Amino acid sequence: MRKFNGWAVLAVAAVVLGAVTMRAQAQIEQDWAVFTDEPTGTACDIVNGSNVEFVVLFDSGNLATVSGVVLTDLVVDITDPLLPVTFDGAPAGFLDFREDGDGLPALFWLSLGETVVGIDTFSSEPFDSNKEPVEIFNTGCDACQVIDSSLCDNGNGGGFPPIFLCGAGANGSVVAAALMFPVIGRLRRRR
Repeated sequence: MRKFNGWAVLAVAAVVLGAVTMRAQAQIEQDWAVFTDEPTGTACDIVNGSNVEFVVLFDSGNLATVSGVVLTDLVVDITDPLLPVTFDGAPAGFLDFREDGDGLPALFWLSLGETVVGIDTFSSEPFDSNKEPVEIFNTGCDACQVIDSSLCDNGNGGGFPPIFLCGAGANGSVVAAALMFPVIGRLRRRR
């Protein structure tokens, strides 16, 4: 009968936890716009929707998801101080800084009723989520934390870069599990 090895179970659990929490990073190699909230001085380049985060491409005004999908039907007029958003040429809200659920200023895509807008993930058509900005938590403000881009390598990127394993951003538990394998193998050897 084999003896139950708790270390092996712990190592497998660490690998599974790390794999579940890994996040791939998108590649966007076009300049995106950075918006500043005058009262607070907060600068954000991520636009928060109810179900997705975007950047606004500087040259075209198109919204692009932080996963790298450019939505050509969704355009922000960055020359207009009201920052209106259009979908297929029709009004689809505006961008504005509001306080998020964590009490921090963040840039949101708002409907004309001032609730957060989301998009249908299949058609990219916007919809009103009927959520207030204060109902949205863990909003982003720095696109360089979620987008893998050479544009972030100019010293203006924020946060600590993720550890890259095979092109995907990996959290510390994956790295710790990988470093634990030799230790676990050594513990399993019979004396």
